Amino acid sequence: MRTYIDSPEYDTDPVQQHFTEWEEMLLQQKPAVPRVSAPESFQQGVVTKSTPHLDNWTGGRVQLPPLAHSLPPILQPHTGAAGGAESPGQHDGKHSLLQFAMLHFRQSPEKERNSSRHGWERDDMLWSPKHATAEKPCVNVCVCVFVSEKLKQREFYPSRGSFGVVEMFGTVGSLRMGKPKRDIATGSFFRNLHRFEMLKAADGSISGSLKVIESKGKKNKDKKKGNKENDWTWKEQVSLVKFSPLPIEQSLLRLESNELNDLAIECFLAVMRYMGDIPMVAEVTEVKCVYTILMHCHKHESLRDEVYCQLMKQTTNNKSTKPDSCQRGWRLFSIVAAYFVCSDILKPYLFKYLETAAYDKRRAYHGTATVCLQNLRKTFKYGGRKNVPSVEEITAISAGRNSKRQIYRLPGGTERVINTKSTTVVQDVIEEMCTVINVQSGHEMEEFSLYCIVEGDTFTMPLAREEYILDVTTELHKNQQVFYLIFCRSVWHFPLRLDSPLYIEVVFNQIAPDYLEGLLLVMPGEQLEQDAIYDIAKIAALLHRAADMTHLPTMKETKFLLPKPALTVRDVKPAQWVNMVQSNWHDVETLQTIQAKAQVLDILCKWPLFGSSFFAVKRVSDPKERSDHILALNRHGVHFIDLVTHETLIHYTFSEVISTRKVKSEDGTLFLDMKCGNLMQQRITRLQTDQAHEISRLIRQYITMEQRLRS
Repeated sequence: MRTYIDSPEYDTDPVQQHFTEWEEMLLQQKPAVPRVSAPESFQQGVVTKSTPHLDNWTGGRVQLPPLAHSLPPILQPHTGAAGGAESPGQHDGKHSLLQFAMLHFRQSPEKERNSSRHGWERDDMLWSPKHATAEKPCVNVCVCVFVSEKLKQREFYPSRGSFGVVEMFGTVGSLRMGKPKRDIATGSFFRNLHRFEMLKAADGSISGSLKVIESKGKKNKDKKKGNKENDWTWKEQVSLVKFSPLPIEQSLLRLESNELNDLAIECFLAVMRYMGDIPMVAEVTEVKCVYTILMHCHKHESLRDEVYCQLMKQTTNNKSTKPDSCQRGWRLFSIVAAYFVCSDILKPYLFKYLETAAYDKRRAYHGTATVCLQNLRKTFKYGGRKNVPSVEEITAISAGRNSKRQIYRLPGGTERVINTKSTTVVQDVIEEMCTVINVQSGHEMEEFSLYCIVEGDTFTMPLAREEYILDVTTELHKNQQVFYLIFCRSVWHFPLRLDSPLYIEVVFNQIAPDYLEGLLLVMPGEQLEQDAIYDIAKIAALLHRAADMTHLPTMKETKFLLPKPALTVRDVKPAQWVNMVQSNWHDVETLQTIQAKAQVLDILCKWPLFGSSFFAVKRVSDPKERSDHILALNRHGVHFIDLVTHETLIHYTFSEVISTRKVKSEDGTLFLDMKCGNLMQQRITRLQTDQAHEISRLIRQYITMEQRLRS
C-alpha cells in the first residue's frame, strides 16, 4: 500500500489517535475496508507536477482529485485546529473575536493552513494505474503518514492480498524513471531508517508517526529563515479583526453567492461612510447608509453575521484619522443591534465582544457599548424592531441621544413622560407605570395594558406586550395620525389597593365614566333597591368633594353627580335626590379629594358589576332573530345583561368557556363564536360585534390568570 509521508511539521496531527483501528484492519487483511475509486483521468496513472511541497525531502506532489467525502471516518478531513495549544485556530472556550476570525473568516491564515493540511487536495495522494496485477496490486485508499512498529516489523507481500508493501516515495522523479515500486519503497524507507524516528503518542505508545531526522544546522537555518507558507504570526491574525482604513475587496465571511458578496461590500462601504472614514457620494446621507444596511440585512439573513463582524472589526483598535469615527461606529452598532439577531455560531462571540467593551469602564466608549449590549439582549428576547427608524430617530442616535421623551396618558388626562429608547417595548412601559402606582407583583402587572387611541377610530385594542413603542409611533407619525398612548387597567381580578394615591387616581378615573353612564347599576323591574339609593346619594356627595368643591351641591350640580338611569326612576323625585346628597355632604366635606375618591371605590367594589368590561353585542340564535345585549366580562365570568335593567340573563363561568373563534362573513360582518359547557354537553353562542378581538383577548386573559392562580 502506498503511504505518502508528509512534512515532519505535521507529525502531531490529531488523526493519529484514530489510526490504530485502521491499522489493525490492514494487519488482519479485512476485505470490508472501504475503497475510493479514482476519477477516470487518474486511473491511467497520470502524474501531474505541482507546486513543490516544503517537506525537506519530497521534491513534488502527485495531483489528487477531491475525495474527502469518500474516505473512512478516521481519514476524513479534520475540521478543527491541529496546531496544539499554540495554535489560535484551536477553540479556547473564551469566545473572543480573534477566535471567531480564526475559525470562520474567509482570509484567516490559520484557516488556510489547516485547509491545506487537512483538505486532502490532489497534491497529497497518489493514484494507482487502472490495470493491477497480483504482483502489483492497486489499493485505492489514501492512508495518512502514520506507520507503526507493527507495520515496520511485519512484511506485506503483494501475493498475500490486496494490500501491498508500505511504500515511501521520495521524489516524483523516481516515479518517472519507472523504478519498481518496491525498490522505491526500499530505497526511500527501509534502507534509510536512520533518516526517520518514531514519535510516541500522547499515551506513551510507539504507534506514532514518522518524523524526518534533520541536522541541527538545518533546523537552525530553517528557524531563522522561517516557513512563511505554514507559520502564522499574530500580526496576520489580528489584522483580520482590527480597524481597516480601506474598503474590503470581499466579504469577511464565506457567503453563498457572488451577489451576497457584493452586498456585503456595499454594507461595508455604508459603514465606512457613516463613520466618516470615506467621504459621502452624491445624494448619500447617514440616514441612507443606515437604511442600506438595514434593508440588506432584512432581505438576506446571512448578511447579519457579516455586518456584525464588520462592525466589530471597525470598532476594534480604531486608528482612523477622523476623531469621531469609532464613536459613530458604536452608535451604528446600537442601531443594528436593535433590529437583528445573529446566528447561534456568532452569538457567544458577539456577546463576549460587547460585554468586554461595556463592562470595562476604562474604555472610551463603554457607555455606547452598554447600549449595544442592552439592545441586542432585547432583540433576542422580543425579536427586534419591525419598522425602519425615522429620520429623526437616526439623527438623534447619531448625535448621541439614545432616548425620546414620549408622553403616556393615564385615565383622567394625567400625563406622564417616560424616556423611550429604540428598544423600549410595551412591557417596559407597563412595568414602569405599575411601579409608579405601587404595583409590584408580576401577576398583578398583567392586569394593566397600554392602549393606543387613534383619533377617528371607534374602537381600539391594547398593544401587544412585545411590541416596540417606536415602531408604533413612527408608523402613526408617518401617516400623520393623531394618537394617544393610554395606560389603564384592563382586567379586574386582584382586589383594590388604596395605599397609593396615583393608583386610586388611575382606577377612579377609569371607573367613574362607567358609573355615571349607569352601567354598574342593577335595577330589577326598572326599580332601584333601597340600599342602592343610599349608596348613590353618598357617592354623589363624594364625587362633589372629589372635584375639590367646598360648597353644598346645588340641584343643577346634583344632576351630573347621579347615574343616568337614576334620573328616570319614578320612585325618587329630583328634589329628593338633592336633599339626600346634601345630607351626606356634611360627612364628606372635610375629606381630601384623594380620600373622597378612595371612598367611592370602596363603595362600588361591593357592587356585582364592578370591574366589568362592557360590550354591545347581538346574540344570534336565529338568522331572523337577533337580540341586543350588553356583554359584561369580570372576574366572575361572562354575563349577558339586559339593556335597561342590567340584570344578568345568561352567565358562564370561565371554567365553562371552552374556546372562542372569530368569524367574518362574506359581507364583512364580524362574529365571535363562543363554545361553552362541559365534556358531556356543549353549546356554541354566536355574537355579532365589532369588538370580537378584544372580547376574545379578555376571555383568554381571565382564563390564563385563573389557571395560574389555581396552580
